[in-house]
Amino acid sequence: MSAPPDKFEAILWSFTDAVVILASNGRIEWVNTAAQQLFGISTKQLTGKDAAALFPKDGQVYSEVKRSAKNGVTLIDHDALLDTGKSDPVSVALSVHPVEYDGYKGAAVVLRNISRLKALENSMKLHERVSEIAVLAAGIAHEIKNPLSGVRGSAQLLGAELTDETQKNYTELIIRESDRIDRLLVDLIKLDQSASFEKQELNIYTVLDEVASLLRPMLDEKKIEIIKVFDPSLPYIIGERDRLIQVFLNLLKNAVEASGEGAAIIIKTSLLLPSSGSAPIKKDRKYVIIELIDDGPGIDEDIRPYLFTPFFSKKSGGSGLGLPITLHLVQAHDGLLEINNRKDGKPGTRAVIYLPYSI
Repeated sequence: MSAPPDKFEAILWSFTDAVVILASNGRIEWVNTAAQQLFGISTKQLTGKDAAALFPKDGQVYSEVKRSAKNGVTLIDHDALLDTGKSDPVSVALSVHPVEYDGYKGAAVVLRNISRLKALENSMKLHERVSEIAVLAAGIAHEIKNPLSGVRGSAQLLGAELTDETQKNYTELIIRESDRIDRLLVDLIKLDQSASFEKQELNIYTVLDEVASLLRPMLDEKKIEIIKVFDPSLPYIIGERDRLIQVFLNLLKNAVEASGEGAAIIIKTSLLLPSSGSAPIKKDRKYVIIELIDDGPGIDEDIRPYLFTPFFSKKSGGSGLGLPITLHLVQAHDGLLEINNRKDGKPGTRAVIYLPYSI
């Protein structure tokens, strides 16, 4: 006994992938819920329209879909760019399948949003690059530290023997600069010390509360409000408390410094499940997502590629080691870190941290 057509339609409605049914002339006959969400247009508005209503004629997807629908040819493109007209082009896995039934001819277009997956892949590549830099930088730091101690010690001895104040000022300058360089070297060595530590189950909210308490003077001084959008059902994450405090301290401090007086910083938490269409790289992992969103000026496009490069900083007095250390600490937790401009049309930066809660 065959299932009634409405049953098959109900199955397509439940798909998390976007499904668009086209007639052989390229007219839209039906779309499911996921397609309406992807394009931001209802079925009623689309029915009977040309495929160009969804796929711009000058875009990559339109020509492929029309050709497949007309010629009855199956098409698969694992990495296509789709312009939905709402924001930046979306990376999708595209497949077009000819449909022939009782004299009817058309095509079923299936689109899977892989933007999150692509972003996570890029994050993994960045993590690998920073890890290589971290090992090199830490090795150089170790080599410099010993002779630097000799320079500082010699300056102290020389200063103790000098009676001329001008000359003593020079030795004190050498000592101060030696101490400053030593602090930088300690930070560089930390880059290569974060991979081995004991992890345990942690309540992420106790970590976030601690960080907010540490930055309370800065927040009060600029009259900045912290807006919490928390999922109360989050499970414990897997990590090391002190290192995670350092991660969120660095990120929240950056957000505070970027924000103006009277601004608001949003801290949002949610879950990313491996069963979702935007599943993480490591399929056996489930992630807690923590977002920090500020309303500062955002990130200039020309400096975006260098965000995690050691010693690169646009901040006055910045060492350029805060974000590389933060990234390396997140990576050491088997997590991922993304920092981009906000996508809601407002100025500001959005930092997203993925931390596993299942191992």
